[in-house]
Amino acid sequence: MSAENNGSLLHRLRPEKISGGLRRRWFESRLEATKLHDMRGIVELGSSYGGWRVPGWLIEPGWICYCVGVGGDISFDLELIRRYGAVVRAFEPVPHYVEWAIGEAAGQPGFSVHQAAIATEDGPIRMQVTHHPESFSVSGAGLYDTEDYLELPGRSLPSLMGELGDERIDLLKLDVEGTEYGLLPTIDLRALGVKVFAIQLHHTGTVGDGRRLIDDLARQGFVPVACRSAVKLTFVRGSLI
Repeated sequence: MSAENNGSLLHRLRPEKISGGLRRRWFESRLEATKLHDMRGIVELGSSYGGWRVPGWLIEPGWICYCVGVGGDISFDLELIRRYGAVVRAFEPVPHYVEWAIGEAAGQPGFSVHQAAIATEDGPIRMQVTHHPESFSVSGAGLYDTEDYLELPGRSLPSLMGELGDERIDLLKLDVEGTEYGLLPTIDLRALGVKVFAIQLHHTGTVGDGRRLIDDLARQGFVPVACRSAVKLTFVRGSLI
């Protein structure tokens, strides 16, 4: 084996990388075991990569859906529109994914995409660029194995709602690459009018952090009803069950 190939192998197998992979798998296995409320009418919308499980019977025409985190897949967003007649506003900080989503949607009525990272307040955010060569993802929470950063626009949900003229959010999906642990405690889901809330939990937090977040949602009156691989949890406002 050449010195170059040996160095590449050592990079792939270095102890901290192995440890990180084991921690991620442990995190996912524990939180995917979250006890779920047995709710009828759960459907899976979207692709095998970008899909989510939601209570389809609850979604009505005209629902305002904020889908945070495009990430190169808007299959969930488009199914919400085509199957239920929802209005979908997608949010993504990376310009490449914003442009891609515009092209992929091909003028679909009811869909719009806006460049923004969801934050506690409006203002620029320093975000880490992924180490995966085939991806353009960014994280504000140290999710990736890289020292490359970008400054991207951050916006709060109330600020965006004011700009877009929305008085409520019926369905909120958050995939924010690890910043959920600092962001979610600042969001009053009930005040925003949220009925269905979907979130992906990342291993930037511990299993305990994830469970505390789930407990906080319970205190807001939200019940877990579905889970998909890589800890994509869906909650419904308890009064609707």
